[in-house]
Amino acid sequence: MSTAPSVLLLPPPPTIVNAASLSAAYKPAISSTVSTLKSLPTSTVLQVVLPCPGLHSRLQRPRAELYDEAQTLLAGLYRLICAVCAILEVEVESKSPGAVDARVILLDYNGKLPLPSEDDFDSHAGGPIISLATFAMTRRRWNLIFSVDGEEGQKILADYTSLANRKMPPLTGHVCPVTGGVSIVQRISEAPRLPSGIVSSHNVVAVGGTFDHLHAGHKLLLTATALLLQPSPKPSTTPQRLIVGITGDALLKNKKYAEYLGTWKQRQEQVVDFLVSILSFTHSASEDSIKTEYVDEPVPNGRAILSTLQTCSIRIECVEIQDPFGPTITDEAITALVVSGETRSGGQAVNDKRTEKGWKSLEMFEVVVLDADEDDEKSKADDFGSKISSTAIRKRLAEDSHNSIAT
Repeated sequence: MSTAPSVLLLPPPPTIVNAASLSAAYKPAISSTVSTLKSLPTSTVLQVVLPCPGLHSRLQRPRAELYDEAQTLLAGLYRLICAVCAILEVEVESKSPGAVDARVILLDYNGKLPLPSEDDFDSHAGGPIISLATFAMTRRRWNLIFSVDGEEGQKILADYTSLANRKMPPLTGHVCPVTGGVSIVQRISEAPRLPSGIVSSHNVVAVGGTFDHLHAGHKLLLTATALLLQPSPKPSTTPQRLIVGITGDALLKNKKYAEYLGTWKQRQEQVVDFLVSILSFTHSASEDSIKTEYVDEPVPNGRAILSTLQTCSIRIECVEIQDPFGPTITDEAITALVVSGETRSGGQAVNDKRTEKGWKSLEMFEVVVLDADEDDEKSKADDFGSKISSTAIRKRLAEDSHNSIAT
């Protein structure tokens, strides 16, 4: 059973972003939020909103320029959320009472600038970077609204509620103040350094994986891939394509605790549900029309399910992977591939195959591998690992099932 989602409005990030600075800035607020949600009789989808003042002037440039900065922030925040959940013994991927399913988006917001008008709402905008006006006009029905104590935290709450209440029906949700941390917020004093050379824009990007029991590592990988899609300056009849290769069931038979693996269809549904939550921002459910197409006939990559978010012109293409390469060597239009440190070699193999076919190599983008901080106690580090490992999650499910039978 679940209830309406809740939201945590964070203040801007510290000037220097690392595990220690993010923990000092956000751990108190996240701990207080998770503690409150843990006591609920239902699971909760928690929208975590992180304002990033430094991104505003660069949003019209190739999104690849923002990638390293944005994915470092996302990785640090997801890591911190998992660490807190491990300490507080809160589930992060189940539907059990008190479980917390956190989903992070980045906010184009600077509290020192004038409050945007309702005209700044972009009905065609897509996440995972969204303006405050668009967020306030579209995300309005919450169970709990967590607001961080302190000047910056209260400012974003005031601006958010002011914009949200300009539209009927008014904003709903009980405001819960949470403790703020210690942070020197980002100051815009000089222009950020731009990458040297030509930076490409990407309209067709890809990522691959098993995506079993969707956890924080998966969410980071999917969000990082979505970050690379270059927004269209105006509504487009040709959607941007976010291709997610999902390992087919036949290739997973030898996985540990395979009986607790989700089917391909279950894993595909979790991927789409998550991506829609960070990409689609519309005034009402009726506008949020998703056109779904099923491809079941024999094709180079097996079956596929195409989900087009018509308002923001983004098509999520979930393709069944039947070999190590998937659509990266059958779809020449792909220009970028997101990998982790663990799958970097696979990315190189993909480019070797594309070179053999006379195709342009894919530009590789890497995400940070989430792991426990060096200072974490071993027991808590082990608990952390159970939050970001599909194998560990399946092992726990197997143990729970065994214990249930035994009693």
